[in-house]
Amino acid sequence: MSEIEGVCPILVVPFTDQGAIDFDSFRRQIRTLAEGGCHAQILFGFASEFYKLSDDERKELIETAVEVGREVDCPIWASVTEQSTPVAVEWAQYFEDVGVDGLMLLPPYTGETDRESLLRHMEAVADGVDVPILIQYAPDEVETTISPDTFVELYNRVDNVTSYKIECNPPGPYMTELLEQTDGEVDLLVGNAGQQLIEAMDRGAVGVMPGGGMSNYYLDIYQSYQDGDRERAMELHNEILPMLNHITQSGQMFIHYEKQMMKRRGMLGTDLCREPTVAPDAYFDDLVDEYYAILEDHLN
Repeated sequence: MSEIEGVCPILVVPFTDQGAIDFDSFRRQIRTLAEGGCHAQILFGFASEFYKLSDDERKELIETAVEVGREVDCPIWASVTEQSTPVAVEWAQYFEDVGVDGLMLLPPYTGETDRESLLRHMEAVADGVDVPILIQYAPDEVETTISPDTFVELYNRVDNVTSYKIECNPPGPYMTELLEQTDGEVDLLVGNAGQQLIEAMDRGAVGVMPGGGMSNYYLDIYQSYQDGDRERAMELHNEILPMLNHITQSGQMFIHYEKQMMKRRGMLGTDLCREPTVAPDAYFDDLVDEYYAILEDHLN
């Protein structure tokens, strides 16, 4: 069995009108996603707005997430995003001590980072902990490209790098090459809000790491595919693509509308993002309302 597979949403961080973290909503989000059937949940991905959080807030959030995850029997993974190797190792060890089930590691993307520097950073984090690690490859977010052979070399060097989240565009050929170079032994999950989910599973992906706003759809798509009903999986996927096409035009816009959908579904008390953030115009909001009305029955 894979260390992480299935539908594994990136958690959002809800805020109150006063700008504080809404921990009641945060707990409710985790419980709702777990009770709906999500296979794991990840904190401090880009959709978590990790770059807008203080260190103390991050500590309280991950401690809360692990506590609630244990209550509802849902694995909680934490993302290590630090650009400094010693600081990344320190956070990875802190997350492990708190009790996370695994780590998602974002490779460094600032400064002059060559192939060997990337490998040393990722290897140091992996060597510093015993929990499984998933590497996040998100070149559109960080404007840094990494060749598949670099990740293959990492896989060959360390034992606890077990999987990769692939969200380059297009992800399919990259996935195929990574699987071919590792004899199909790595586990791949697709990101990018699951826009290429059907293709990714056709190519051998074991799961998807989307937002939680449309979790019911992702769960039904994934299960239909696992049951051998690829046609039904594709039909369901086609239903959410217009919404995804609309709300993924920027990263912050995606978070804005993900929170909005989660509030409509009762997961969150507010849909606020911390400044700076986007302010979509009335047309964007109206079109989201139209798309949501089409999906609403399946989401509730």
